[in-house]
Amino acid sequence: MRQKEMYHNSFEESYREPFGAAPKGSAVTLKLDVLNRHRVSHVILHYILDRTDHEKTKEMDVCSEEHQCTTYETTIKMPESPQLIWYFFEIISEDRTLFYGRERSNESGEGRIYDHIPPSWQITVYDPVYETPEWWKNATMYQIFPDRFYAAGDIDMKKAPETSLVHAHWENDPVYIRNERGEVIRWDFFGGNLKGITEKLDYLETLGITVLYLNPIFEAESNHRYDTGDYHKIDKLLGTKEDFEALIEEAEKRGMEVMLDGVFSHTGSNSIYFNREGKYDSLGAYQSKNSPYFSWYTFHNYPNEYDAWWGVGTLPTLRKENEDYQNFLIHDEDSVIKTWQKSGMKHWRLDVADELTDDLIRQIYTQLKKKDSSSVLLGEVWEDASNKSAYGKRRDYFLGGVLDSVMNYPMRRILLDFIKGDMDAYTVHRRLMTLCEHYPKEYFYAVMNMLSSHDVERIYTMLADFLPDDFSDEQKEQLIFKQIKALSLWIYAFPGVPSLYYGDEAGLTGGADPDNRKPYPWGRENQELLDWYTEIGKWRKEHDVLRTGHWKSFALDDDVIGFERWNENNIDHFGNEAADERILFLFNRNLREKREINIPIQKGKWQQLENKKSIFSSKNNWLTIKLDPSENMILRLMK
Repeated sequence: MRQKEMYHNSFEESYREPFGAAPKGSAVTLKLDVLNRHRVSHVILHYILDRTDHEKTKEMDVCSEEHQCTTYETTIKMPESPQLIWYFFEIISEDRTLFYGRERSNESGEGRIYDHIPPSWQITVYDPVYETPEWWKNATMYQIFPDRFYAAGDIDMKKAPETSLVHAHWENDPVYIRNERGEVIRWDFFGGNLKGITEKLDYLETLGITVLYLNPIFEAESNHRYDTGDYHKIDKLLGTKEDFEALIEEAEKRGMEVMLDGVFSHTGSNSIYFNREGKYDSLGAYQSKNSPYFSWYTFHNYPNEYDAWWGVGTLPTLRKENEDYQNFLIHDEDSVIKTWQKSGMKHWRLDVADELTDDLIRQIYTQLKKKDSSSVLLGEVWEDASNKSAYGKRRDYFLGGVLDSVMNYPMRRILLDFIKGDMDAYTVHRRLMTLCEHYPKEYFYAVMNMLSSHDVERIYTMLADFLPDDFSDEQKEQLIFKQIKALSLWIYAFPGVPSLYYGDEAGLTGGADPDNRKPYPWGRENQELLDWYTEIGKWRKEHDVLRTGHWKSFALDDDVIGFERWNENNIDHFGNEAADERILFLFNRNLREKREINIPIQKGKWQQLENKKSIFSSKNNWLTIKLDPSENMILRLMK
């Protein structure tokens, strides 16, 4: 028994069985230890159904009793309607009433005693009928900002928008030309195109890439193309529909899938639908209330006052509940989704998913799966997707039938806070375990794990900003390289889909937008870093345990985090056939000091993947390893 006044730990199956999210209609058993000196008369479980905000109570039974401690237990049935359940404990004694709940509202695991209603633990109740495609859980992603990756063939820059700034040199830095109000009045272009991506598929294959995620490619005025002009047309600066179909076909030959960025929350003001600038041969919503697109937008003082994304006038917001818009996007024979399905496009990333309704996302999901069940729908979500609320409503992202995956920004923040020293390894362990507890395993093994993206600073620049000033430039370069190795290996060996933002593998730097969207430095790559990404891409491809094996996290010291991956009896975490293997990841984030760690581990010899001459032997089921400052390693149990 735990010699604490009270104890429940949601990470331990002896206190919550089974661990983690629960299928609808299943049973979950909860236990609480209480020291006998409290003279308890009743222990009551409180649990709240999130859908109705209805609170239920259930008296817990004594399941074991010792001289010092009594354990209370009860089993509750999960509702048939997928939703969240929140629970905490009430302990009634002879002289007072106490409560036991989560210690922190954003962190599961062990709780603590309160004299008032405490933060609750979460159980995600989901529909097990919905599964993420098997190929996706095994994928390795590469994100491309199309204008900045590679320019192939003769580029006709006259096809760029009239107000463009066209760079004569690929090595230039991106720039925004703004007016006195801070609005971008000239967009800069480098000429990267779809043929350029196709030409570099062999290069991407050497990195172990199996899915290409492209930022928007439809006709638009800006270089980022989140201001869609026409959903049915490829931007002519990027190429043609035939170029896009050729890219999909050539990628498929190499075992790669292509994912498009779907910007369905808003259009551009300079679009065939809104046509504020009058550049399209159409009757836009801005021009007339008789426009076929008028009902898609919300006007307050027609035509100059209207809802726009974050108040940006060039991005008028769409009414997602409008039936005509939904038909245009999903259901019509020539709808956006169906049109590109005919071209072979199966997978989408939804921009600002929080600003789309769950109903609209569900309709997109259904249409994608109807055509091809292996299709993947990924959402841009910046928080814990299991309990995310937006616009006053709890979102259903991971309850089944809405999304297959989200961008795992919470994990990225955890990794960076650990590197910065703002979070110790024990907290990292609890935060990662909390995500694992909250997400059904189908989704935990399907989230998009990344270090950089087009919306945040590049990892190289962020790490440089974290380093103390007393290191020399040479020392800083060495430390950044070590840290990138550790963080990249972390996400490549972790459950989920690792995503490599174009150029990170070449050492590309970049601060805030637009600096994080520099052209790929062809011919100027950091070869050491490129070799590293090639190596870990190879490891992920060769060792299926890194993709779908069981996962267990642990902290060994304030500075040392680790996790284990394994398959047993030729079965992976999903019950699929897989080679027996056991792998261990370790990382010492301390910049100045070595750390000696002792790991309770299976007996045997453990070999480094990077340096096969480096072998460690466990003794009496303990493995002792010394880690240099900023050192990481991945070990494999030898057979």
